[in-house]
Amino acid sequence: MKTDYQRAKAIVFEQPGRAAVKEIRLAEVDDETVVVRTKYSAISSGTEMAVYSGEGSGEGVWYPCVPGYEEVGEVVYVGPNAITSSTGERFQVGDRVMANEVRCYPDYCAAWGGQSGYAIKNPTTSPAPQDPPAKIPDNVSYQEAVVTYLACVAKKGLDMVGIHPGESVLVTGMGNIGLSALQLAKLCGAGRLIAADVRENRLRLAARYADATLNLSSPDAAENLLELNGGQKVDVVVECSGNPAAINPIPDYVRAGGRIHLQGQYRQPIVITGYGRWNDNDLRISCSIACNPGDKEAILKLISTGRFDAKSLYTKEYPVDDAPKAYEDLRRNRYDLLKVLFRWEE
Repeated sequence: MKTDYQRAKAIVFEQPGRAAVKEIRLAEVDDETVVVRTKYSAISSGTEMAVYSGEGSGEGVWYPCVPGYEEVGEVVYVGPNAITSSTGERFQVGDRVMANEVRCYPDYCAAWGGQSGYAIKNPTTSPAPQDPPAKIPDNVSYQEAVVTYLACVAKKGLDMVGIHPGESVLVTGMGNIGLSALQLAKLCGAGRLIAADVRENRLRLAARYADATLNLSSPDAAENLLELNGGQKVDVVVECSGNPAAINPIPDYVRAGGRIHLQGQYRQPIVITGYGRWNDNDLRISCSIACNPGDKEAILKLISTGRFDAKSLYTKEYPVDDAPKAYEDLRRNRYDLLKVLFRWEE
């Protein structure tokens, strides 16, 4: 049994609105463990910031907690019976990998637990089928890889809803998941691809990937969509904003028999009014969370081969010791800072 990795620096949410950087105890390292030394991590602007602000993010989250699920680094230990990747690859010391969640700490709640200086990865700390590390190709930077997890979330959603060649697609909510969904929908063969948000700065980011952009804050948004799509409603809507208020207008945008995928994490109830608007049009609704096994490797390959742009998905880096300031900066400037990264080694 390996005992060198018993403690590490970590970000801890001591209570809502208060982040600290402190040394904590780690889960036990056993023969099935891969240990990853963190190089970069990122803040999830949705889930993680909801925990930071005290809005909650599902059952089983309590304070103090170690947040986060976007983490990359270098393998420093591989047990004799260590876990493999989702695609069956064995790890070696020195491998560059996506580590992501660590769901077990002796003294803290693991609010997905990725904001730690070492990731202890084994069947106890990473039990979900999508949790094993994934090797990062040599030509993909740590900064690109650390934002890849949310692209994997977007991929699972698109795989579920299905994008057929030539279909028109509206993606709403231009955060990391929405911007990733735009790129992936184009790779699926989408015909007319429209990006929608209520903020012009986010639409400017989306314009490089979409055929057209739509400001949903306009009272004429539904009519404007028809103009952008040749007088027709779209075949598919992928909703990525996480805002429950964004859902009820969707039948104004999607054709009868169309498909809707709810990709966000909605922390308030979703209310569908005028149910006939949905039922009478034979609309199909699906939803998803997290990613599928193998999605990490698939997205990393797209980055490596130049078919997915990850460099545009992050805004600012902080040294990890400045984490308390970074969370407050993001809270105050949520819609100006697309993605915040932490640098764990200078």
